[in-house]
Amino acid sequence: MPETLKLGLKLLIITVVATFALALTQMVTEEPIRVQAEKAANEARSEVLEGADEFTPVDIPDGTYPNVLEVHKGLMNGETRGYTIKTSSKGYGGDLIVIVGIDANGTISGVRITQHSETPGLGAKAQEPAFYEQFSGKSAGSELRLGDAGIAAISGATISSRAVTAAVNYAIEFYNAELAAGGGN
Repeated sequence: MPETLKLGLKLLIITVVATFALALTQMVTEEPIRVQAEKAANEARSEVLEGADEFTPVDIPDGTYPNVLEVHKGLMNGETRGYTIKTSSKGYGGDLIVIVGIDANGTISGVRITQHSETPGLGAKAQEPAFYEQFSGKSAGSELRLGDAGIAAISGATISSRAVTAAVNYAIEFYNAELAAGGGN
């Protein structure tokens, strides 16, 4: 048997064994990873919608709200406490993913930036409570604007501030159009 054929056969065996090992590892870890991701998502939802201990998904009409990624109804003892709405907006460094809680009274109960690519020390300050807590307690009855209703931009990071505000406004738009009148079932 030629030497190149022996070498090729050895490489084939190594590749098959490595592929099998990777597939087995993926099968073993898939469920624990999914459970951890769901747990982290529920913790984020609980942070923005206090008092809810169960979250059920709400359907989003296809193509109508391109910036709304997911919506959940927050329940406690079977009673609706409000909704969490995950949205996406374009920031300075890329997409910002924001989760907004709106309680049953139509008030923003919390905002968290769950993912971003903003500049460290500037746009990344959007993840600090001093910025995102400005939205809490505001009415979800109409669009919010920087400078209005006590919402101040981050100094040196106006684009990031506008992106977070836009993400909150996407949630407000969805809430008013689809949920405020008792939708979300």
